[in-house]
Amino acid sequence: MAIEHIPEALGVLLTVENIAFICIGVMFGMLAGSIPGFTGTNTVAIALPFTLGMTAEIALVFLAAIYIGASYGGAIPAVLINTPGTAGATATVLDAYPMSQKGQASKALGISILASVIGGFFAAFIVLLLLGPIGDFAFMFTNREIFVLGLFGLAAVAVAIGDNFRKGLVSGFAGLLIAAMPVDPTTGQRRLDFGFFELYDEVPFVPVVVGLFAISELFYLINKKAISEDTELDTSYGQIIDGFKYVISKPIDLARAMIIGLSIGSMPGAGTSVANFVSWGTAKSMSDKPEQFGEGNPEGVIASEGSNSAVTAGSLVPTIALGIPGSGTTAVMLAALLLHGVRPGPEFMQDFALEANIIILSLFIANIVLLIFAFAVSKYLVRIVTMPANVIVPAILVLTVIGAYAMRSSVFDIWLMFLFGIIGFVMRENNYSLIPLILGVILGPIIEGAFLRSMLVSGNDPTYFFGSGLAIALWIALVLTFVSRPLYNIVRGIVESRTNLLN
Repeated sequence: MAIEHIPEALGVLLTVENIAFICIGVMFGMLAGSIPGFTGTNTVAIALPFTLGMTAEIALVFLAAIYIGASYGGAIPAVLINTPGTAGATATVLDAYPMSQKGQASKALGISILASVIGGFFAAFIVLLLLGPIGDFAFMFTNREIFVLGLFGLAAVAVAIGDNFRKGLVSGFAGLLIAAMPVDPTTGQRRLDFGFFELYDEVPFVPVVVGLFAISELFYLINKKAISEDTELDTSYGQIIDGFKYVISKPIDLARAMIIGLSIGSMPGAGTSVANFVSWGTAKSMSDKPEQFGEGNPEGVIASEGSNSAVTAGSLVPTIALGIPGSGTTAVMLAALLLHGVRPGPEFMQDFALEANIIILSLFIANIVLLIFAFAVSKYLVRIVTMPANVIVPAILVLTVIGAYAMRSSVFDIWLMFLFGIIGFVMRENNYSLIPLILGVILGPIIEGAFLRSMLVSGNDPTYFFGSGLAIALWIALVLTFVSRPLYNIVRGIVESRTNLLN
């Protein structure tokens, strides 16, 4: 990256006007991201028309700040009401909400805040130094590698979550089947839409995720408080600071999450959800107590949120270096770049080096603002979990209906949300994890599209998927995902047997 432009970029960035827009953007993004179903993509898209009268620099800074705020905002309902505000916070639910149920909501919020901020700082620093090489690495991912990466991500999560990896795989493939409901992308042939034209071109993600998590949770919240009567809830800043201290005490876990988030975020189309699940699954597989994950283990919150903000910076790499959006939100930001005469692509660093520095440097300031604002309001947000069921259930229901309806202004999406709420409840009652299902819905179009394009390029030659060193490495990782747990059980059995014999 053109380091010589950094002083000039700081001179442009550190003005009262730009700082004010960063503060407004972070606050707006955080509040909007905390509304279940109101994604970061929606938030940035709503703000996009308001940037047309701004200069290119101010517009890019403002949208980047919204992106940072929305990325963290999704963790707030994940901690408090078992509903990810954004797709990137889906993995956060697994351990953050059980912590909340134990009266540790403040600590969970503290962990999520600092892990997100440090992850954002780390990723922005690395991107600032290595935007060119990272862009070259992202360019190595063709449709072939993206297809195998999608399979690996789905398999890793399905195997890592829960004690029964067969149920995890069933859940994941069910998600792929749901993702295959819309029209065939190559022939235009209708498939599994059951005659509903609302499913013709896509399966709306928001009603699915809100239904599976929020609506299914309402069945459990009815006739009881969000936390049990005898649970003591500390709503002081002290618990939030304890969460900060816990993050600082786990530098290796945080570094691993940040590296995973930055690496996967830099891959075109991978997105936040994939990185969060891979990070969470990796943390579980490398933990001394993997059985505690999903039961309120703070390490799981670090794994998810540490990678979350790292993805935010990482996803900007293919967006500005290749002109290929790294996520849905950066796709909107790509439109903003073009609207303001900034054209991303291989020549971006030569033609718009100053703008690139401004975008990345704004992430540092945005994370500082996020730390201050999130810390200030978190003490009061925690009180949500003390509300009785006759208050919190209707409130969540209203928010979820608004979130499901807002995306496409469709009543059909509301009914779809309730349908998946029932499906989620049935799955949870039968010990099927919801996470592989969600990931299958997310990855389905990515995997299918990459597969079809690969077959088109190769002339339907299946050996094409083994035609690069990176693809082979991903295939090996996929195989190891399936055999790692049986091998671990075998090795552990041998070690325990020898230990018993020695004793």
